[in-house]
Amino acid sequence: MPWHIEWKRGMGVRDLNDWGGMAMADLWRLGGRLPLAVVLVVLPALSGCAASGPQAFTQEGRVGPDDGSDSCHAYAVALDNTGDFFGQDILTGAAVGAAGGALLGGLASGNLRGVLIGAVAGGAVGAAGGYWEALQRQSQNTAQIESTVTDNLTQENQEIDATQIAFDNDMDCRFRQAASIEAQYKAGTLTQDEAAAQMAQVKTLAQRDLALAQTINGQIQSRGAQFDTAATNLGAAPEAPPPAMSKPAVMRYAEPLLLRPDPDAPVVGQVARREDVTITAVSAGYALVQTDDGTSGYTRLADVREAGSYRPVYVPPAEQLRPPPRATDAVAAAPAAETPASAPPASADTVRRLDGSNAASRDAFAENVTVTQSAVSNGFQLAT
Repeated sequence: MPWHIEWKRGMGVRDLNDWGGMAMADLWRLGGRLPLAVVLVVLPALSGCAASGPQAFTQEGRVGPDDGSDSCHAYAVALDNTGDFFGQDILTGAAVGAAGGALLGGLASGNLRGVLIGAVAGGAVGAAGGYWEALQRQSQNTAQIESTVTDNLTQENQEIDATQIAFDNDMDCRFRQAASIEAQYKAGTLTQDEAAAQMAQVKTLAQRDLALAQTINGQIQSRGAQFDTAATNLGAAPEAPPPAMSKPAVMRYAEPLLLRPDPDAPVVGQVARREDVTITAVSAGYALVQTDDGTSGYTRLADVREAGSYRPVYVPPAEQLRPPPRATDAVAAAPAAETPASAPPASADTVRRLDGSNAASRDAFAENVTVTQSAVSNGFQLAT
């Protein structure tokens, strides 16, 4: 659900909060007073908005007030800010699809009710093909469409990198909060009850931020499907992704498990020497392993051996996940860049390369969100 949607009627501007509980019948009664643009944008998203409640449409409602009680608040805000790009523009597919359906419905029935019914049907179709439909409606030739897609994919990939950085910064901060509470408990400056209460609060905040990242991830994946459709229609579909990895392996040494393939990432688990694991991904010289109890995390690929043979594990580069981007400034790097780099010269080959990079970036982000979900679920517990 996009972060904020506004529509104008006369001289006023109303936030979508006012529409949260509106029933379909209310929309019928509005008749010609509703601008068509509002129908096409609001209606496909209305069901999701109603369930979220008014607070979901303010940043304070999503990440809490900045009252000084949360040392990670700036990172949560940075993550939320990256969602603006994906949230505002993710309606492209549904809105364009709805436009086609609305026009057909209006022509068939001659009234607003027909337009609204057509918009509902068209919104479903537009989820994966609306972006391509929009490009075609602009009456561009193939070269112009390739140029537009190249520009859009270049910015999209930069925004995904910014979101990954913001999510990494936020989760690093949450795990640092947990480590600080653990250290204070061991030092005796916090009682067990105090430490447990503080740890529970940090876990609640981490779960909230994770839910935000999961929402953004869903938007990224939906947009990715639209880019894939456009690339395919341009004859520039990327190569099929490699099959899901599942390699039985054994640990060479006892090692910590990290949240991501980065030596500075938070520790989210531990594996023992000679422990059996399953490798589910490889990235940047690290293996994503899963233990028998379901714990997942990254460990150095050099410290993992093939089950049975005890030989080093080799995974071709084409089958590895894209390495995560690195932040140069923890807070400032997280929001989307205001001046994106220039797109390369447009061509079908460029679109294919950029769409392949987009698929790799969104797969890596989705994997990171999944690993973090496991880490948050199993973590933030006082050591006994």
